[in-house]
Amino acid sequence: MNQLIPFLILSPILAGGLAWFTLTRLGKRRNERAKGSLDAVVAKLRGQKVLGAVDLFVQDVSWSGETELSPQNCQVRVVMGGQEASSIPARFEVESAPGAPRPPAAVLAALRELDAQAMATLKAGGWAWQRPRISFEPAASA
Repeated sequence: MNQLIPFLILSPILAGGLAWFTLTRLGKRRNERAKGSLDAVVAKLRGQKVLGAVDLFVQDVSWSGETELSPQNCQVRVVMGGQEASSIPARFEVESAPGAPRPPAAVLAALRELDAQAMATLKAGGWAWQRPRISFEPAASA
């Protein structure tokens, strides 16, 4: 029994250390992938002209917040320019609550298209089960 005491004491410590090391490495890799896909969204949307009957273009794209521990607090901010950008409410989200101020139908359709493009890029980078907030703003309020 005396020979088993060091084994009984050290094995849980070694197992806990190995689990901590593995989870830490997995978390760092996931965080790097998440940041990379957010950077890909910025690169894809920046300077993009919205196709269709509306005069809108993406003036600036940025992201901020946590990607590892609280991805729901991550936000992608898209600043829109063009003649019809003034019809976009401040910090407008496509999936906003009913009754929230909305832009005209043509502008809303264009913003939904940009939102879908951003989400497709995010899903390709590992954001399949989460959704960071994607908000659109007119350039005048930036």
